[in-house]
Amino acid sequence: MTFLTDFGAEDGYAGVMKGVVLAHAPGARLVDITHCVPRFNLCAAALILENSFPSFQAGSLHVMVVDPGVGSVRRHLFCKAAAHFFIGPDNGVLGRIAELNRGSVFEIDPALLGVTKASNTFHGRDIYALAAGKLLAGLDRSAFSAPITDPEVLQIPEPCEVEGRVEGEIIHIDHFGNLITNLRTQHLGEGSCVCLGEERLAIVSSYSELEEGKPGLILNSWGYYEIACREGSAACLLEMRVGEKVSVKP
Repeated sequence: MTFLTDFGAEDGYAGVMKGVVLAHAPGARLVDITHCVPRFNLCAAALILENSFPSFQAGSLHVMVVDPGVGSVRRHLFCKAAAHFFIGPDNGVLGRIAELNRGSVFEIDPALLGVTKASNTFHGRDIYALAAGKLLAGLDRSAFSAPITDPEVLQIPEPCEVEGRVEGEIIHIDHFGNLITNLRTQHLGEGSCVCLGEERLAIVSSYSELEEGKPGLILNSWGYYEIACREGSAACLLEMRVGEKVSVKP
C-alpha cells in the first residue's frame, strides 16, 4: 500500500499512520509516494496521485490524506478504480480518480470500523489508516462501507479557445521549479508556438537542449507540457505562480 499526504517529515504524523496499519497487518509492504504535497493543495494531490498509482501493481491500496476539511462533516471514502483501491476524504481527489477511470465509490462508516472517538485533527490515523490496516488484514470492504453516486469531483482547469488561440495555465510547480501547464500534445498543432505574454518559448525534447538562463517548453512524464529552465527553477526565473496563463498561437 502507498501513502500520499501533505504531512511533511518533521512531526511524526506519517509514521504514526504506518504504525496503525502495521498493528493490523504486520506483513504489509508500505511505500511513500510523498508526504510533501504542498499544504492543503488538492490540485497537486490529485495530479501526483493520478500520475503515480499506475506505476504500482494491480490490487495496490493507496491512502491519500490531504485534508483541509479534517474534523468537518465531509465524508470518508473507499474507491475502486483501474484495478486499484483508494482511501481518503471526500474532497474531490478520489472522486476525480473514480471519474477518470470509471470507478466505484463507497462511503466509509467509522462506527463499523469500531471507531468510537476520532480526533478532529487526525482522521488519517483514526479512520483512514485504520480502514487500510483492516482491509489488508482481510476485512471485506462491505463490512464498513456502502456505495454512493455523488462524491465530490475536483475539477482541474482545461485549456480553452480564446480569440483564435488556445489559452492554458500553470496547474502545478514541482520540486525543481518546473511550471507544469495543462497543455498536452493535442493542444499544439504543427507550426504553433507557445507564448508567455509576448515572449515565445522554445520547444525542446530534453532539458539539455535549453539555453542557459532561458526558459523553454518540454513534454514531461505525465503527458503535460512544462516550462523549464536548464539546471534551474523556471518558477524563480519567471516569478510565476499556479494559475498564470500560457497561450498557444498559430
